[in-house]
Amino acid sequence: MKQYIQLTNEEIKRSFKLYMIVVLAMVAIELVSVVAQVMYHARKVENFMEFNRVSVTEALKQIDTLGYSEASSFFSYMTLIGMAIVVIYAIQIWYRDWLGETKYIYRLLMLPGNRASIFFSKLTTVFLIIVSFIGIQWCVLQSGFYLFDWLIQPEYQNQSDLSPVRNVMNDFYTMNLIDLGIILAISLFIVSFIFLLILIERSFRKGKAIIRIGIEIFVPVALTIGILAFLDETHILLETEELILTIGISLLYFMYVIWKSLRLLQQKVTV
Repeated sequence: MKQYIQLTNEEIKRSFKLYMIVVLAMVAIELVSVVAQVMYHARKVENFMEFNRVSVTEALKQIDTLGYSEASSFFSYMTLIGMAIVVIYAIQIWYRDWLGETKYIYRLLMLPGNRASIFFSKLTTVFLIIVSFIGIQWCVLQSGFYLFDWLIQPEYQNQSDLSPVRNVMNDFYTMNLIDLGIILAISLFIVSFIFLLILIERSFRKGKAIIRIGIEIFVPVALTIGILAFLDETHILLETEELILTIGISLLYFMYVIWKSLRLLQQKVTV
């Protein structure tokens, strides 16, 4: 446990500067995009009024008012970019140890004790980044709403759109504990699966590694499609029973991914 905590702390320290740069850049872009949308809408209304010599009310009938959903439309793209960054980081957190000038992986693999601490320290670090990203993004959405409400003139604002969360992002930022738990569980599984593929690539020669990676991807996809198709055609289970079965299979496969990754790290990955 002590080694796991020390390695997790080391991984966090190694990633902290880059993480802060990325987060601050995303926050700045998102908040600036709200300001830009409000200013652009106001300028558009003023230009229409000046060109057509009409009142604000008549101009807004043609141009329409601005809601926070439209002003924060860039947030959804930044969320997708954030997801992509997490996936890239999940890959980079392993390969930087092999490809860095100091070959840090040699130090890790030669540490006394169980190598499982190496795996779980990296998994914990990525998981903490995912949790913090969701929390920060939620705070930015709330802050952006207050910024929007402060900047825009009342008559320019769409009063029917007062939600600080855009509709397409509700599933991510409702902060409902069940929904949040499902999102984090899926994220953890995806990261674990990426770790497995990386360890397979590091454990075997290129040709054999490609075949094994293909099998690890194809088999679960084929089984999932087959089971879902069978259940859809036969209707032998109720919806609740199907959900329980799906959760059970997912948990079993998650346990397999962790077991397989640890086995490769213990027995196949060498200095």
